[in-house]
Amino acid sequence: MTDLDDVQTVDAVLRAYERFRAADTAMLARVRSRTGLSENQLAILRFLLREREDAHHVKPSEIARHLGISSASTTALLDRLEKAGMVVRGSNPEDRRSILITVTDDAEHAIASTYEVFEARLAGLMEDLSPDERRDVISFFSSLADAADATAELSPAR
Repeated sequence: MTDLDDVQTVDAVLRAYERFRAADTAMLARVRSRTGLSENQLAILRFLLREREDAHHVKPSEIARHLGISSASTTALLDRLEKAGMVVRGSNPEDRRSILITVTDDAEHAIASTYEVFEARLAGLMEDLSPDERRDVISFFSSLADAADATAELSPAR
């Protein structure tokens, strides 16, 4: 491969990544529209569902850190989600002074139904890859996440 081919390949990867980001943004907008949830409300529910898969109980302070918002904003979002029947606040059995946030079955069904088609297609794509290709994809996405995290850490505070 010549240097020109390398540049075109890098450009093609960047264009594919930009196309994916645009499609992902559009998909999330459709999910928000269908569920009536704000971007942050949806992000909270997705975070809670991921953490539940790892058997991790979530405190409001963890949600605030995850979203990069204040505790007051987190409380307001949780109030709206609780009123809508999407989350439940409960006592922390290990520390009675704190509470834990749990996603409800209704929220799980609302979120799951909107992502099932995409996740099924994604699973099909992954099944079509060889083990080596899967390792490459995992490595690429891990490096991409590391780059995003490092860039976020460099961003000046407001």
